[in-house]
Amino acid sequence: MPAPEPIITPTPSIQPVIRSRVLPRISFRMMMAITAVAALLAAITRAAGNGAVFAKAALAAVGFFAAFFAIAAFAFLVSWLVARLTIGRVDQSRQGSPFAKDELPPQLLKPREREL
Repeated sequence: MPAPEPIITPTPSIQPVIRSRVLPRISFRMMMAITAVAALLAAITRAAGNGAVFAKAALAAVGFFAAFFAIAAFAFLVSWLVARLTIGRVDQSRQGSPFAKDELPPQLLKPREREL
């Protein structure tokens, strides 16, 4: 007869790490990538300040890209606010809805069998 396996109870030192739902977890690798991108943008900005044409074009492209996403986020926010304020809390259950309380949905096709 084999020996029973020991019961391991979790101690505070081996409790699982639960991901935060509020704050994103940023790894060291991600911070290094963000720092490298920021350094690259700073170098391009300095070159543009010294008069390099390619750097001015690159900064213009990055600026248009950022402006596009800012305008899209603003448009979404405006449309969301308008929908939230005009529609509000409306009862979404319609008559004949299969999700309506205490009511069966209407039959679109009648049954082929005769009722008893």
